Amino acid sequence: MNRRQGFISARTMAALAALTFALVVTQGCGEGGHDDGEAPHEGEHGEVENVTEPQSYAEACSVIHARLEEIEELLGTGELDHVHAEAAVIRDVANDMAKLAAKPGSGVPSSALREINLTAKSLAATFGAIDEAGDSGDSAGTRKVYDQMVDLFETLERYAEADHEDH
Repeated sequence: MNRRQGFISARTMAALAALTFALVVTQGCGEGGHDDGEAPHEGEHGEVENVTEPQSYAEACSVIHARLEEIEELLGTGELDHVHAEAAVIRDVANDMAKLAAKPGSGVPSSALREINLTAKSLAATFGAIDEAGDSGDSAGTRKVYDQMVDLFETLERYAEADHEDH
């Protein structure tokens, strides 16, 4: 085998290894029942909770709103160790907000896309802080981050409400 054949063979082997890895990961997800349009989200530190991925900007806002209400209840009951699961869903949905807002027919004005992108990234970035505060049992710290999340979400929700008013 000459040098060029060896190089092609090494590239082919690397591609096959990557493909095999992708298939194993995909197959592992399929075994958990995630091929029905539901995405896995981290549950309470290690548990996996299925959440249907939002297909529209307004639906994403509804999911985040519901999860923020759950965190509010957890703050009231003092079950701060359960904040992680709710915050993980918020993080994951927030990471898709800009894409959903940019979809044709989203009802979100193109002039708002930059603000949505920056705000959604900021909301997703609160995950670490609220998770850390909740895990340490810091009620005041968890409340502080939660309030920041609500403020960020209100900016995002404003565009979903405009969408509903138009239709």
